[in-house]
Amino acid sequence: MNTKIYLAMAIMALMLFSGCATQTIRPISQQVVIESEESHSTILDVKLEKYNKLASDFPKEPRYQERLARIYWQQSDHGNALKALEKAQKIDPGNPRYNFIAAQIYEGIGSFTAAEQAYLAVIDASDEMNYSGPLLQLALLYMQMEKSDLAFQYFEKCLEVDPTFAEPHYWIARVHLLSRNRENAIQSFERYLRVGGAARQKEVLQTLQALQPDLRIHDIR
Repeated sequence: MNTKIYLAMAIMALMLFSGCATQTIRPISQQVVIESEESHSTILDVKLEKYNKLASDFPKEPRYQERLARIYWQQSDHGNALKALEKAQKIDPGNPRYNFIAAQIYEGIGSFTAAEQAYLAVIDASDEMNYSGPLLQLALLYMQMEKSDLAFQYFEKCLEVDPTFAEPHYWIARVHLLSRNRENAIQSFERYLRVGGAARQKEVLQTLQALQPDLRIHDIR
């Protein structure tokens, strides 16, 4: 047999024996992402098993049901997440935290009416409404539902709780723009900047300059 042919056949045999001939070689970055996702999934499975056992051993502890709900939510198992929250509510009725988590889950899967009811339940459970988070989330939900009038009301309520909260000022300005109320939009964008809004600063400055072409940045108060 020709020496070159013999060597080629020998190399092929070694590759087949070691599995090299059929191995899929992925880019390093892709392999890292895959391994990271698999590792994350495994960690969640381990946590799920742990908290299922704790929930079974301590059926009167709502925190384990809440933890299960959060894990199921991370796994996009929304049905089991909501069931776990229902169990937590039965054990610990009146705790608004469970409704808040449920509202976020409903919103994430596009069940806006259910999300609205859950956010309203959170707000109703707070006698003094001294926390603007649920108010803002409900207002943003109304924006998604194209109910800008209701959104405006709840953005205003956010500012009643905390007048220095920048985000509602931004969204109030957006509502004014939707209704073509240019002057009020300008005022709300300027308030956003005055109270220290930073996350949207570049966008707000560009919008203000578009609304007022002759405006210089340092003229904004």
